[in-house]
Amino acid sequence: MRRLLLIATGLSFASRSALSQTAGETAMQTLAISLGANWEMRRDDTASPLMYSGTGRGTQIDYTWERAGRSAYASLSAGALTLAPSRPVSDPQPEEAFSTYTVETGMRWRLPGGPGRTNELAFGAEFAASAIVTRHMYEDPNQSEQTFFLGDVTLGPTGRWRRRLGMGIVAATLTVPLLAWVQHPYADVRVANGLANLRYASPSQFRQAKGELSYIFRPEDRFGLTAVYSFGLLQIDDLQPVRSVSQSLSIAVVTRFGARP
Repeated sequence: MRRLLLIATGLSFASRSALSQTAGETAMQTLAISLGANWEMRRDDTASPLMYSGTGRGTQIDYTWERAGRSAYASLSAGALTLAPSRPVSDPQPEEAFSTYTVETGMRWRLPGGPGRTNELAFGAEFAASAIVTRHMYEDPNQSEQTFFLGDVTLGPTGRWRRRLGMGIVAATLTVPLLAWVQHPYADVRVANGLANLRYASPSQFRQAKGELSYIFRPEDRFGLTAVYSFGLLQIDDLQPVRSVSQSLSIAVVTRFGARP
């Protein structure tokens, strides 16, 4: 499966505030809103045996809470894309209107021995839920459109490594779910009883990995620049298999308010 790359720009707004805690500890909170673009490559045999790819719009809201030794985070993202067959087919070509919604939340604990938040190794757990709606427009005029649904709920370990490098902070995160529940009907969900029940998918049926590599330029300043490379891999081995590969490279202008590190 070939690899994809997307370069996207976005604007982020961050709000940070310091809260006094017991024993003189300080908690840092960040709220970020990002706008940008997405690129997806996927194949869902329920809709079509062809591989589809395309670009579209995306938005994400991130909240983080950090205190000495531990951090918590939550994010909400949504995207709308138009996908077409990755390889040419006879006209008229089929097309997919692809919408995705994701919620992620987790907690990480820093391993002892690190000198601070900007040079650390932390591990924890993440809970995530996603919903994907695919409107497949067929080239056959007798079967013009069907709507398919894929939903999943996952739980698994997550890790983060970060440290100061030059005039900024470099960070890498990786999450690999170990428990998964999937909802993947094999029919048009607009039909009565089209949605199937959420069912457990074993590790041999559901495989997913997602991560990112980011660089925050001058995080102590009110204004900064952040570059983030993200990737996602998904494989569901079911009666109707699903394969998905996504990559992105984003550059964002960041504005910070309140206390800064």
